[in-house]
Amino acid sequence: MWIIKIGGSWIKNPNLNELIKSLNKFKRTQNIIIVVGGGCFSDSVRSVYRNKKMSEKTGHFLALKATEMFAFLLKEINNEVSLITEIKSLKKKNNKIKIWMPSLLLKKDPTFTRSWDSTSDSVAAWLHSKVDSSGLIFVKSLILSEDIYKLSYLQKKKILDKNVDQYLSNKKNIKIIGPDIIELLNNYGNWDELFLKFKEVKFL
Repeated sequence: MWIIKIGGSWIKNPNLNELIKSLNKFKRTQNIIIVVGGGCFSDSVRSVYRNKKMSEKTGHFLALKATEMFAFLLKEINNEVSLITEIKSLKKKNNKIKIWMPSLLLKKDPTFTRSWDSTSDSVAAWLHSKVDSSGLIFVKSLILSEDIYKLSYLQKKKILDKNVDQYLSNKKNIKIIGPDIIELLNNYGNWDELFLKFKEVKFL
């Protein structure tokens, strides 16, 4: 099982369809779980929160719901993907890419920190800590330079959120990649070889 976090900025990325199409070719050999960000959908929730129209608790829950709007968008792009709410269903391989819908579970789970410092990055990291996944890949829209793969630096630059490290202790195979993921997906048919091309997130 591999967890792939697709940042919410991909909602407006013109290559989104190509990304999903390229990932889809691995569905028969790999159990791929996608966690998505909320992007512009979550931004609208934050805007209302900043205007003091709701509590942080309500705002964070609605931001999680906003990520599911992106999930429905991906379902429209590729109707073969499955939208999944229960973790046990994520573990079953069915030759389909699965997209996790986290809001109802995380609304009441005490092991997940519900605050604005826990974005969908933390959601993906939390899931990685709870299931026997082989690796976690953060897919960002920005082009990543060679000197920013330390976790602390990624957090400082707000490429990854402030709470993500809470869920990554003793976990291996944490990777990050930018828009060049599409070229890599198209150039490699072997998943293990492909995974080696992604940049490792370093904890030092």
